[in-house]
Amino acid sequence: MLNKGYIKTTPYGLGFSELFFEDNLKKYFSDPSLEVLSAEYSPSASDKMAWSAKHPKQGDHPIGVQRYKISFKKNGKIQTRHVIVKSKISDKHYLQVISNAFTKCGIQTEMPILDYLSQLEFSNLNRKEITIYNMQHSFEAFQYAMPLCYGTYLDEKEEACVLILECLDEEWLSLDPYNTSKWDQTAIEALIDAIASMHAVWYKKENAITEIKGFKNPLNTDQMQRLMPYWNALAKAVTTSNLPFLTKEDYLFHTHLIETMPQWHIKIDAMAKTLVQNDCVPKNIALCNQNGTKKVLVYDWEIATIHIPQRDIVEFLSYVLPENFDSTLLGNYIERHRVKLGETIKQPIDTTEWRLGFQYALYDYLIQRVFPQIPFEKLEARNIAKVYNNARRMMALLN
Repeated sequence: MLNKGYIKTTPYGLGFSELFFEDNLKKYFSDPSLEVLSAEYSPSASDKMAWSAKHPKQGDHPIGVQRYKISFKKNGKIQTRHVIVKSKISDKHYLQVISNAFTKCGIQTEMPILDYLSQLEFSNLNRKEITIYNMQHSFEAFQYAMPLCYGTYLDEKEEACVLILECLDEEWLSLDPYNTSKWDQTAIEALIDAIASMHAVWYKKENAITEIKGFKNPLNTDQMQRLMPYWNALAKAVTTSNLPFLTKEDYLFHTHLIETMPQWHIKIDAMAKTLVQNDCVPKNIALCNQNGTKKVLVYDWEIATIHIPQRDIVEFLSYVLPENFDSTLLGNYIERHRVKLGETIKQPIDTTEWRLGFQYALYDYLIQRVFPQIPFEKLEARNIAKVYNNARRMMALLN
């Protein structure tokens, strides 16, 4: 449990104290004499409304995201940092929330859905995210392409998880996750370059990743087949949703994709893997124009997993590609990712196998990520039609 001295009561609810920030900044700067002078909760107007409406004024610790202006004295000089504190629910609570949402959307299985989700990437969420932010101390790519992390906390029972992160100006953020107008070709290329540099760190080192606490072996074909009742339940829920952009031919394709999984997923088993962000969508990518150059930062690493590197780019392109994109544009992005990764690891990567990996990653992405989102469309408009159609168009162009 968090030190009681780390928590204070504010007019908006529970917040974090000067002592909390001081202890973390002392470690971050390796300066035991550092002194935090003030830690002002500094929300926007909308943050204030949301905070007072959603969060209680009593409890063990705050839950959610809070902004703070930190003033501290270091080496006799007063400095200021704007940070966000990301205080998360437990893994167990998260799994229950997701399971309840799936059930509400009509995704039904004989076994509890939670039993299936816990076998996927939705476990060890808090430990994984903290572990990845701590990689900033060891790998330049993670420091350059992620918001700075000033400190983390994870209790022994993992019931409390807190990260202190660099606060980004709103111009960096996609406040509307489905407005992708700022993702032009140069911005997409900047994302590909940044994520490729991160993929390079763990490329062909999947055994080393599995030795890190919180990470499991990647899902292989045998495991995917054992989850077949879950995949079939997703496909059935997609059909039942009866959304206007889907046709009978789409439903038949979904069935075919699941039935042929042993044939195409075994190809993924044999391909080189790395650590992937696995939630590579515009709302999790900060973008800013710095002196005429596009700069991106990737955040929200809770469901990171081991997969082929193409998986992240498949997901991102499904959101940001323009309508009726052609094979030349798609091919340029696929090739840029391959070349950038190869240059970084200083090893050649076969072009044909790379494109096949992109195609198989699309199949996997459609089943594992897009299928669950389609039934949610009736509860909450997510613009999933664009994402689905872009994924299917990429498949068609590659075929």
